[in-house]
Amino acid sequence: KPFTIGDLVPAIEIAISRHTQMKSLAEEVADLHERLETRKIIDRAKGILMKALNLSEPEAFSWIQRAAMDRRLTMKEVAQAVISPEAALDK
Repeated sequence: KPFTIGDLVPAIEIAISRHTQMKSLAEEVADLHERLETRKIIDRAKGILMKALNLSEPEAFSWIQRAAMDRRLTMKEVAQAVISPEAALDK
């Protein structure tokens, strides 16, 4: 069956809309993955601080938060330094 440009325009608009939607969802998934990884690293660092400094979980979180603010680093960077101090010295 022959088609006209009028038939193609809505199909192209739908395809563009779907592409934009899929791109947005992929970016959201990547962001959520990064946030989950950051949370895992911070939780691991909290455990180390709780054991090493005899802190409660909220105290360990506050310690990481304060250290990040004082050093102008992200909480993830501070947590990574807690987990692997020798790697932090290389920076």
